[in-house]
Amino acid sequence: MHLRQQYDAHRESLKSVLGAPPDEAPLIPQTLQVEILDGYRREKVRYQVTTNQWAYAYVLIPQGTPPFPAVICHHRHNRDWAIGKSEIVGIKGDPNEAIGVELVKRGYAILAPDAIAFEERCPKEIDHHDALAAYENNFRELAVRLLRGETLLKKVIWDATRSIDYLMTREEVDKKRVGYMGHGYGAKMAMWTAAMDERIAVGVAHGSVGSMHRALKMGHMVQFEFAVPRLLQVADYDRILTLIAPRPFLLSASKDDPDSTDVVEVFEKAERAYARMGASSRLTLYHYNPRDGDGWFTLQSRHRAYDWLDNWLKPY
Repeated sequence: MHLRQQYDAHRESLKSVLGAPPDEAPLIPQTLQVEILDGYRREKVRYQVTTNQWAYAYVLIPQGTPPFPAVICHHRHNRDWAIGKSEIVGIKGDPNEAIGVELVKRGYAILAPDAIAFEERCPKEIDHHDALAAYENNFRELAVRLLRGETLLKKVIWDATRSIDYLMTREEVDKKRVGYMGHGYGAKMAMWTAAMDERIAVGVAHGSVGSMHRALKMGHMVQFEFAVPRLLQVADYDRILTLIAPRPFLLSASKDDPDSTDVVEVFEKAERAYARMGASSRLTLYHYNPRDGDGWFTLQSRHRAYDWLDNWLKPY
């Protein structure tokens, strides 16, 4: 069997484990707010992901002449359901996580959506500042789907593909130059989304990029979104990365990241798949010395990621 056929078959086996997709619905994109800021325009938008369920996101558009390369920036988890997209665009949260602002100033169009259960996608009757209530709501999103033979991971991947659908409606965006980047939860979503949707031309996953097997052995908490029956019988993250090949992808982690302890092994296994496709240079690991106190997403790691995106999305 040809390599591409093998990977396509593997992708289909993953889809079967992830369960049935949500019902399709028209996108119906809407712009809710527009602000002109220093060097870019910020819009608050919403679009329908399934019938009567809306995703909320910020769009950042740089000054200049379109079309622009675009990056979908997925927020982290951090056990704080009150903050999602707003941290990416610098409205609140840790300034080290405001990657959308830094990227738009480098000439990228940015889409920063809320994941389900976070910020504006937490039900109005739930106080998302109440950690226990928000935690229970997140668990409910998982449990209800498992009872229906679905998975929360399938849902969040679906929503991620809808964010790509939304970007495709924007005339400011170069449809062939779309990247996906995230830290923590966002890192995992960068891998999953790129593996499942070939419209993602390049990806960056920073932090929490170790294997699921190692996480279980170390007794780490499994994030609800990634609790999928039989998943490890089919794939771990090295296999997910093979489905991205030969598209460019950067793995990035500090050597003191407890959720990335075996990232070198994950990288080396995935690199073999890239090598078989003649694309070894397109998968890179940036594994740097322990942090120097400026947060998990350090300035040096962010700029390494931005340079990587520039290399593949701005070739001229």
